Amino acid sequence: MATTATSDVGPGAGAPFSSIITTVRRSLTSLANKGKQHARKPEDGHAQITRLIATQPKPNSPPHPPDSQASSAGKDSHEKPPLHLLALPTELLNNILRHLNFVSILELRKTCRFFHTLASPPQLRILFGREQLTTLLLQHCKTCLVHDPFRSNLLSCSHEDEGWPLASQCVDCALVANDERLKIGKRVKLGTEDVVQICRWCGRPIRNHEGVAGPPDPNSPGTRRDGRPFHKGNCYRSYNNSLLFFFILGWVQLTLGITGAGLSWRYWRGAVMVFAPSVTSFLLLWIVMGFLFFRGSRKRAYRYTLLLELAILGCWIPPVYYISMQIVNHPERDVDAAMQAALALFGLNLVFRLFNVMGNIVILCSTPDLTPRKKPNAGLFKRAIYKLMLWSVAWTYPPSVEHRLSSE
Repeated sequence: MATTATSDVGPGAGAPFSSIITTVRRSLTSLANKGKQHARKPEDGHAQITRLIATQPKPNSPPHPPDSQASSAGKDSHEKPPLHLLALPTELLNNILRHLNFVSILELRKTCRFFHTLASPPQLRILFGREQLTTLLLQHCKTCLVHDPFRSNLLSCSHEDEGWPLASQCVDCALVANDERLKIGKRVKLGTEDVVQICRWCGRPIRNHEGVAGPPDPNSPGTRRDGRPFHKGNCYRSYNNSLLFFFILGWVQLTLGITGAGLSWRYWRGAVMVFAPSVTSFLLLWIVMGFLFFRGSRKRAYRYTLLLELAILGCWIPPVYYISMQIVNHPERDVDAAMQAALALFGLNLVFRLFNVMGNIVILCSTPDLTPRKKPNAGLFKRAIYKLMLWSVAWTYPPSVEHRLSSE
């Protein structure tokens, strides 16, 4: 019995047990390999959303496809959907085109041949229709193609204009092109069919929502009482500041002229080169003041004030020269306070009158349009020159901005 039991567990009987162990090992190895195959790296948000979109069933398709289509459906579900604009249906692309302005459509046509054909002029006429396309073109500037849906910053155009309906022009492009419609003293018709005036400080149209400075003129609605408009904000404020500067400066010049004449009367009555010119400049000063107060808004007497300012400038040269020579030729003599005060006052009068001469020349030449300084294409040098001219006008006579022009 012992021998029989021993023979059952011998080498011949151990073969089935080893095959079982081998089978178990192969099963564990296969499971481990499958676990490695199914292990994935963490996905970012974009990959997760793309995978979810790809695995969503179509609305019209059955939730469980037949067995014959299972393989093809499973294959399609793992493909990533296209994420570019060309994947959209043509109906959606046409709907997008209807919401674009003219500049965006032109830029879209430059991207590829498909959109160049889809947004071609014949297709746009069919897509928008004649009336809508005309309205869209009228809302664009013909030069810079800027889109203004309300046309409040566009000048009006008519059927006779070249290129109509793409014949409107924005205010900036009209200023750059020196459009004659944007001249001070004139009225211009905007794209909103409003007829407005040009601001005398910046040279731009005064639109209705911007308001005007001062009470209205009964003969010219929306302007000041004397008919000269300004923008209600910065333009009119800047103009008032220049008037205040001119008022203070005028009193300073008058004080210097009277004081200089008084000093020459008190201390230099015996010196003809000092006394006679200072008294003459004192008399001419009052004539200039009369021109400032009584010439009004239509009388442009700049040529006469220029001659008077040149005469006053020439009158102050001999006193300054005489006193300077007295100091240079007699260095041993002490310079008293009267001589110092007279030299300082005569020199200030000379400098002030020189600035007045320059300002009158600027006013006489610019007549009195200084709005080109506000042009969009004005360079740094040109802006500096016009800024200097503006300060010269503010120094000499800023109300010249309000003077009526011959075009009015």
